[in-house]
Amino acid sequence: MSRHRLLATIVAIAALVGTTTGIVMAATDSSANASPYALNGKVPKTAAMSFSIANSDGVAITGHMNVDMVKNRVDGEIDIPFILVMARIRIREVNDKLYLGAGAFKSMAEAEWLAAPLNTNLDLTGLALTMAKPEFDLMPKELGAVEITTEGDITVRTYHLNSKALGLPTSGDVTLVFRTASEGQVIGLTVTVKAAGQDMTISLTMDSYNSPVTIEVPKPSSVKPLTSNSLQQIAGNNDTLMQLLNGLMSGGNLSGLGSSLSL
Repeated sequence: MSRHRLLATIVAIAALVGTTTGIVMAATDSSANASPYALNGKVPKTAAMSFSIANSDGVAITGHMNVDMVKNRVDGEIDIPFILVMARIRIREVNDKLYLGAGAFKSMAEAEWLAAPLNTNLDLTGLALTMAKPEFDLMPKELGAVEITTEGDITVRTYHLNSKALGLPTSGDVTLVFRTASEGQVIGLTVTVKAAGQDMTISLTMDSYNSPVTIEVPKPSSVKPLTSNSLQQIAGNNDTLMQLLNGLMSGGNLSGLGSSLSL
């Protein structure tokens, strides 16, 4: 079994859940009005989030993203573990283009950024509405019964299902845990999968809503086209990174990653 293929499949599960429910943000706590997660009944304009994808062997992909839901712009960094080092890839989506940046690009491509057009228009309006107050009653029936518990002002919804219920070609036990705060806003999402003797956990953590976010278009002089050859050079033999980058080029929709992968 390929560890990278398992990682890519789990990324697909989390993205598919986000695509299905419109929920891809998370946090750890939100109880006070002064909380950085408070929305005060309004739809968020920006969001800052962190995420991690880890397996039972301790291999983890981590990252941070700033999202401007008004201007449909995304900016962040993704840390990918390779054999002996941690590679950091800068990600920016703006004006229907994906920009990738890394220190290695300056020597490899003589450019600070490599850019490619997105395969779909990035529209975060629906995501912002769902983050403010998701309609859990409309969750797909395939998710089955929900277990609801509370932790103070936080409501925790837990679903147990098989990965086949998500339409993926792999088999495994999946646990979805959603956390919402007193306003109903999403403050947590954890996806845990047990398949082929390995555990995999994806956590998305909201750092704040409505913090100031400035995402600029890279200077034209610092940009060169992202080609299939350069994309292969960036990803190397890391299947997860290749699938992640291809998914980002599809406007951030990673829901199709599992269609051609197997554990």
